[in-house]
Amino acid sequence: MDLFYSNILMLLFQCTTIAILILVLFRLRFIFGTGLLWITLGVFQFLQVFMSGALIIEVAPEITISSGSMVLFTGSLFAIILVYICDGIIEAKNLIYAILGANLVLTFLLLLCWLSFGGVGSNNVYNLPSHFYIQNIGFLLYGTLVLVVDFFILIFIFEFISKYINSIYFRVLLTMTIVLCLDAILFTLGFFAGDHNFQTILISGIVFKTLSVIVYSSLFTMYLTYIEPNFKKGNDSGLSILKIFKSLTYLKRYEDVVVELQSERDHTFKLEHTINNISDGFVSLDTNWCYTYANEKTGEITGKKPGSLIGKHIWTEFPDTVNLPFYKAYHEAVETQQNITIQDFYEPTQRWVEHKLYPSPEGLAVYFSDITELKNAQDNVSKAKEFSEALIASLRSGLVVMNIDGEIIDANPSFCKITKFTKEELLGRKAPFPFWPPESYEAIQECLKKTLQGEVGNFEFLFLRKDGERFPAALATSSIRDSRGNLTAFFVTIDDITDRKKAEEQLILSENLFRRLTSNAPVAIFQIDKKGACNYVNEEWVKYAGRSFNEAMGFGWANAIHSEDRERVLQEWEESMRTGENFNSEFRFQHTNNQITWLSAKAVGLHDSKNNLYGYIGMALDITERKNAEKLLIESKEYLDNIINNIGDPVFVKDDKSRFLIANNAFYKLFNRTKEEIIGNRFADDVPKEKREHYLKVDRKVISKGIEYVNEDSMINAKGEVQFISSKKTRFIDENGHKFLIGVIRDITDLKKVEIELEKHQKNLEELIEIRTFELEEEKKKAQSADVMKSAFLATMSHELRTPMNSIIGFTGILLKEFAGPLNEEQKKQLTMVKNSGQHLLNLINDILDISKIEAGKLKVSKHTFNYILTLESTIAFILPQAHKKGLQISTECSETKIIVNSDERRVEQVLLNLISNAIKFSDQGSIKVNVKVEDKFILTQVIDQGIGISQEEQAKLFLPFIQLNHGLARRHEGTGLGLSICKNIIEKLGGTIEVKSKKGIGSNFTFKLPI
Repeated sequence: MDLFYSNILMLLFQCTTIAILILVLFRLRFIFGTGLLWITLGVFQFLQVFMSGALIIEVAPEITISSGSMVLFTGSLFAIILVYICDGIIEAKNLIYAILGANLVLTFLLLLCWLSFGGVGSNNVYNLPSHFYIQNIGFLLYGTLVLVVDFFILIFIFEFISKYINSIYFRVLLTMTIVLCLDAILFTLGFFAGDHNFQTILISGIVFKTLSVIVYSSLFTMYLTYIEPNFKKGNDSGLSILKIFKSLTYLKRYEDVVVELQSERDHTFKLEHTINNISDGFVSLDTNWCYTYANEKTGEITGKKPGSLIGKHIWTEFPDTVNLPFYKAYHEAVETQQNITIQDFYEPTQRWVEHKLYPSPEGLAVYFSDITELKNAQDNVSKAKEFSEALIASLRSGLVVMNIDGEIIDANPSFCKITKFTKEELLGRKAPFPFWPPESYEAIQECLKKTLQGEVGNFEFLFLRKDGERFPAALATSSIRDSRGNLTAFFVTIDDITDRKKAEEQLILSENLFRRLTSNAPVAIFQIDKKGACNYVNEEWVKYAGRSFNEAMGFGWANAIHSEDRERVLQEWEESMRTGENFNSEFRFQHTNNQITWLSAKAVGLHDSKNNLYGYIGMALDITERKNAEKLLIESKEYLDNIINNIGDPVFVKDDKSRFLIANNAFYKLFNRTKEEIIGNRFADDVPKEKREHYLKVDRKVISKGIEYVNEDSMINAKGEVQFISSKKTRFIDENGHKFLIGVIRDITDLKKVEIELEKHQKNLEELIEIRTFELEEEKKKAQSADVMKSAFLATMSHELRTPMNSIIGFTGILLKEFAGPLNEEQKKQLTMVKNSGQHLLNLINDILDISKIEAGKLKVSKHTFNYILTLESTIAFILPQAHKKGLQISTECSETKIIVNSDERRVEQVLLNLISNAIKFSDQGSIKVNVKVEDKFILTQVIDQGIGISQEEQAKLFLPFIQLNHGLARRHEGTGLGLSICKNIIEKLGGTIEVKSKKGIGSNFTFKLPI
């Protein structure tokens, strides 16, 4: 079946609009009353009559829907159930009356129009047929009858379903679906029975009314859940039809009573005004537990309108109270006809409620009030009392409470423990108390009098224990007054301060002993508080400073420091106090007679029993003689330096750890080192490990056994020339038994040259023969090695080409920096292409030069120690922008943070750069990983990519020069095919190996090893 979705959406839009309109008007009842909603529903009845035949929407071929039936009639029923749920059956009944009244008025008006139709002088402008009125009158009367039936069925079904379903959405959905489907059946039977489209009209009516029910139910549920204040969630008990009529009967009775009491309006008004203004809620129930009256306070406490409760069953309205103490008390009052008062906590509202029940043969009158604040106050008072009692009991200080007559009314356990009296022995006692010694009685009485006058004091007295022992105690008093300021009682607390008094006496003794000891100490002693103010110096300090004890107090101690040292020492002192570290410094004291004393001072922090810093104590030692000796030693050292520096041969002195102590200028010049690089270090630390052990072994042998050592060796001097030296090492032992190594080095290069020349002359004939033979062999090799000549030619040409290419690249870069003037975008683009092409060509030339050197056997490597990890990181940092440009990530995983390698750093960097560049070049996604670890004195490096991969057949020729494995790739990726061949030769030249593992379409793993 083809559906007209636009028309269906239009119907749903109309449902949504009408639902929102009803909800807005229903919400506005708090401001304007329900009049707006009732008028709107009356208009719906008018529109429903004229739209039933005038506005028909086709939702499918030969299937039409009336907007009036689907939208407006459904909306009216939803309005009724909304009013019933939120405002009660009275308001729902009034709404039904209003709609019925509107329908009857509209029927009467249509009847008048029909009677005047076709009369004399009438003008039928729109050519409406007479049966239009007859049909609409029929629709209206039939709809009115259905609406009345719907009202009772709707309430019955809703209350019945509520017994089993808790969700308001499904309760409304099922109720309205059943009622509207029943309406669709009755309407179709009433007007279309016998029609050939009867089945289609019935099914379409049921389907689209169900669809409208879903829309209305969803919107109404959201409104009830989040907006409507009178809605109370819960699973209400069901009502039978009999109970519905019974509720209406009660409402009728209520209305009749109101009518009868109209004549007594003033009396009724006063009575209701009084009941509504009492602070308690008031309700009356009949013998069937149905409400007959509820005042306004009831609505505030229960959250429901008083009028909505009339005629309703109390246990239906509040099902969650069944089986609670309230429920049992209500039934007990009715059964026993005895007044009952009950207090209990009501979980749903989280409030305490007091119910006063007054039963009678006609029912039950109930006064109830919210006593939550009273309960909370009582609870707080109880908790406060328990807390205060627990606090008093837990006090370590002894505490007694006395009333204004001086009688003890309470005493805590600590007081009993201190005085050794029991609580029973103390309660009710008046002054003088047994724990007051006679000599303290008057003073304590005076203290208590001051407390009665409102003063608070702290005192120390002697107290008595039960066994007669006297002990010192700290006494404190405070008064307790009521809200009017009247004295009601007062506290007296005591603390046994026997230990504190002993500690104070011990402290005084210790302080006196400290002063006696420090006054005779041969070193300066000082004490400073935590703010830096001095509070004690001994006599030795006074002697060094030439200042009196009082002059040193406070911050006067700093005046004794030499003016050139004062700022430095004060900064060091402030830094020491800030960081909490010990103070250590050497400085000069300047006596008032200008005598200078060098002091070595040290100060440490002083802490109390709780580890709180309260000051510093320090000691200053006279080091003037040491400073003078150091000065003399420096002068002697300068004299010795002048002597050895005038010796032409390099001279040096080492300690027993092979560390340089002295070396002359000739030594520094020979090894091209500075004094700072030599003194304090071991020269052997800078040489390869094999030679280092040899040198240190020789030094240990000379120092331990005293055997003189003479050796000849060669070295490369600062000019890059080979220099021959002869070194002599001997042992020297000073008067203290300290051992030193004295060494002298002599340059024997000239002597070695003479020996070499002599040896050359002796072997001249042999060399001539060898040279001639070598030349012949070389000619033979040249004749057989055209490829080598080609490589040499390429190497030469590469050198010639590289110079202009560097110029092209350099000047292009200068132009791009716009030093010569601004460039437009096209010029920048063209110059960038020139620079990139030049750089590419230069890289090709460098590769050709390297391969030519390799084939010619002229590739040289220069080994030295370097940090391999730093080289790897700098290489990755250089090439990282290329990877980011292709969206690739480069990660590293190293087994160690520092790996020292003895190799050619530039060539190793060239290999790393080539392998990682290839990984970037042949990868379009994924990441590149570089792993480094040390295995058996070899450093192993893996470059792993997720690129195009290499087949097993192509791996055999991977490292051949000028070979690219895939011509298609060669066209797509630039290069000469020399990179891997160069890498292999460099690695083998450095004593390592390289291999590859790869799978086509998965990626490659290039692994190379280098000796450490």
